[in-house]
Amino acid sequence: MLRSITRTPTPTGVASLVQKQAVRTLMTSLPSTDRARSSALGAIRSTGGTGDMLSINNLEEFQFDDSTTFGHNTLETQREIRKYLRITKYELPKLKDFVKPFQPPSRTQILRFRTSTYIGEPNHPAAPKVVLTVDTKSLPLTNPELHKFLLLVGSRYDPVKEQVKMSCEKFQDRSQNFKWLSDTLDKLIDEAKKDPEAVSDVPLDLRHAAKNIKPKVRFPKEWNRPVKST
Repeated sequence: MLRSITRTPTPTGVASLVQKQAVRTLMTSLPSTDRARSSALGAIRSTGGTGDMLSINNLEEFQFDDSTTFGHNTLETQREIRKYLRITKYELPKLKDFVKPFQPPSRTQILRFRTSTYIGEPNHPAAPKVVLTVDTKSLPLTNPELHKFLLLVGSRYDPVKEQVKMSCEKFQDRSQNFKWLSDTLDKLIDEAKKDPEAVSDVPLDLRHAAKNIKPKVRFPKEWNRPVKST
């Protein structure tokens, strides 16, 4: 609120006085309405003030009647926590109306897509990323065609899990990344079916998966503890 002035200011000091009062109104910790803000900005414009409202020259001496920056950040964090607590209490129970029984994927649904959602950060740079995983055994390919397919995908093939994993974050829209992965997989399958015998003698390079392939270590029999006869 603007403070009342008991003394009559001189004409030359009216502009600076109104500016200081208006700026002080914007910096108060009390919740200000849009009308108060509009009146404060109007007072500054009416006096012909062209400088920055938050400039040091336009600020009056701090009276220690407001919270610090750390205090305002703490209050903002509490507001955000209470926001999600209200959603948890009043909005989440409504989701039970949309519950559907789980149905395992059929044999024709061989593609698995994974996405990540960051709560509170709708514009997170990693949110559009989509990861595609498919089992090589479920692909409609013969052994020579599958061999060529694995040569094409290269290091994206995991020989331990027998899966191919690809990811895409080229586009800001997540649905476009879905489409790009699906189209790329179709192109790889079509290319693998073209003359697969020409590369049948080329070995697979599995050096990228060497760290995931653990050798089976067998315990020597001579190290076994001798059995005591009774």
